[in-house]
Amino acid sequence: MVTRGAALMGLAAALSAAPALAQERCRSDLLPTPSTAARPRDVTALDLARLRDFGRQDVALDGEPPFSVSPDRRLAALVLRRGDPSSDGYCLGVAVVPLDRSAPPRLVDVGGEFILNLYDLRGIPDLPIGNAEPVTPAWSPDGRRLAYLRRDGGLTRVWVALADGSAARPVTKLAVDARGVRWSADGRSLIVRSRPGTIEGAAAVSAEERSGFLYDRRFWTLSHSRPSPRLPIDEVEQRIDPADGRVVAAATAKAAAAASRPDGAIAFAASPSGARAWTAPDDRNVELGPAALRVEIRGRTIICRSRFCADGVGLLWWKGDELFFLQGGSPENGGTTSLLRWRPEHAAEPSLILSTADALIGCQPVGVSVVCARETATQPRHLVSIDPGTARIRTIFDPNPEFGALTKGHVRRLRWRDSDGVAAYGDLVLPKRRLAGKRLPLIVVQYYSRGFLRGGTGDEYPIYPMAARGFAVLSVNRPRFFAAGKAHGFEQFMRMSTADFAERRRVLKSLETGVRKVIAGGWADPRRIGITGLSDGVATVQFALVNSNLFRAAAISSCCDGGASSMFAADRGYGDLLMAAGFPRPGDPDHGFWSRYSLAANARWLRTPILMQLSDDEFRLALETFVTLHVHRVPVEMYVFAGDYHQKWHPAHRLAVYERAIDWFDFWLNGRADGDPAKTAQYDRWRELARRQRTAG
Repeated sequence: MVTRGAALMGLAAALSAAPALAQERCRSDLLPTPSTAARPRDVTALDLARLRDFGRQDVALDGEPPFSVSPDRRLAALVLRRGDPSSDGYCLGVAVVPLDRSAPPRLVDVGGEFILNLYDLRGIPDLPIGNAEPVTPAWSPDGRRLAYLRRDGGLTRVWVALADGSAARPVTKLAVDARGVRWSADGRSLIVRSRPGTIEGAAAVSAEERSGFLYDRRFWTLSHSRPSPRLPIDEVEQRIDPADGRVVAAATAKAAAAASRPDGAIAFAASPSGARAWTAPDDRNVELGPAALRVEIRGRTIICRSRFCADGVGLLWWKGDELFFLQGGSPENGGTTSLLRWRPEHAAEPSLILSTADALIGCQPVGVSVVCARETATQPRHLVSIDPGTARIRTIFDPNPEFGALTKGHVRRLRWRDSDGVAAYGDLVLPKRRLAGKRLPLIVVQYYSRGFLRGGTGDEYPIYPMAARGFAVLSVNRPRFFAAGKAHGFEQFMRMSTADFAERRRVLKSLETGVRKVIAGGWADPRRIGITGLSDGVATVQFALVNSNLFRAAAISSCCDGGASSMFAADRGYGDLLMAAGFPRPGDPDHGFWSRYSLAANARWLRTPILMQLSDDEFRLALETFVTLHVHRVPVEMYVFAGDYHQKWHPAHRLAVYERAIDWFDFWLNGRADGDPAKTAQYDRWRELARRQRTAG
């Protein structure tokens, strides 16, 4: 007989062993074993949901590199994360990678929780968008230790791990989240950034609760029924002893950018000898206007006049007296990224190392080479070394080697200009086994197409699994903003964009041009075209469904500017912003404004099936549109995902969104239903929506 005490002891032992088992599972899950020959198969939605990632979730030429290089330039450190839809969690670990590939990568720490990126918006602090906070480990000056952020039990602290993997431990004992960390120059202390004023701000809000909250600009009405602490809330820096977490210096204001950084600089780099390089707008009063690359060396200022320096210069770095930089990725050059080198004192023009449709991220000099994170259209992010002399690219570390055996379909980069001469591009993905000459249903995925073709902006529409289901997929990159380089100040930028829907017309016209290029190429069936979107992409979807007849089905991940009530659903500042941009004021005649843009205002005649998969943080903004469409028998279905934000970060949610989107387009564009018995209720509802659509007045 098992006694109650023995059972409780067994349960306690099992519970204490669970974290260790989970950590061991994550350890084997995060570092891939060398890939073996595998039978090719199609990429599935689950494959994408379980990819290993590091760094930011988007592709940008600037920003913090997704990896750091040790002082002796022999090792790289990065934080790996891998979603697990079955547990709806993440495996996270700090990896150290030998740059010469002399040994396999090693994990020096495993564990922690997903850290959400936070930002301030219109006076409201710390709003999550749903994407990952990009954590890059910081090397100590002696190269023996790594400092990084790790979140456990809802608190983000600074951890320190030995680079040999022998130990890792938390250091900080702050009551608030650590938001950044770097080593002091002598390596004896850590400089930790935090925002302690959030505690006082939250206390002030709680004290106000008893007498009622004044409804003002502190409210994020979309998802919160109480105000946020008032801004400004300063970030501070404290010196922490890495041995015991003791604060050894009082909090000081967050260090400003280096004094050597010129005022108004966008990208900036200083060399050890004191040379400076930076990009700055030609006219700082012009929104998104042209910027020039400038160099100051030995008291002389040089402006680069090359076509490679005229637009889109991102990351800059020095190696001796030689400047390296990344440029490109614009609609005008078809998304091409160029890596260049320049000796400003000796050459009038930079020399091209390579130009590529691939994305290069966070490049850094290592010996005679350049080390970058890289994404291709068919390969997720990995670490590479580039030889500047030969442009040869060598893979250092591929977190997803098994992905190479999977079938991705045929990818081709398309470029176009609309009748106004506006440039754009997109990536067309066709099924691997497409019959020659057969036109396919087409799905448009928005709204940037750089690097690995995963799921579009927001990562919700799985491009390769859609192709595997028999769709042609066009991943489009939006054109340059209508008012870019024309408007003086943000308010004029918004007014120019809104007047006669100039921005929306530009995007739609470009998108239609790209779709017609695919149709003209014989790839797509013009009667079966679907469109998807998130955020700005949703604005394009709703404008397209009202003003175009190309699209037969839609799926959206946020929703919608539907009328005057939607202008104040987020916060008071959002409504003021839209009115300043030219949206009609509530209560005033709209002179047909909403009938040219709003789905709800056109519900009487719209019949396009619309799938809404929204977060519980934003779904209230969609209620007017959803109810109005439903009342008028438009085929519409809405799902709400708990605990998500503008972008969905839960792995289980992402997988569900992936799979349902594929089913939706297969049903409405192909008339097909998945035979999985678990989906019977789904298809029963959709058949009823189709019946309502057919019998609508």
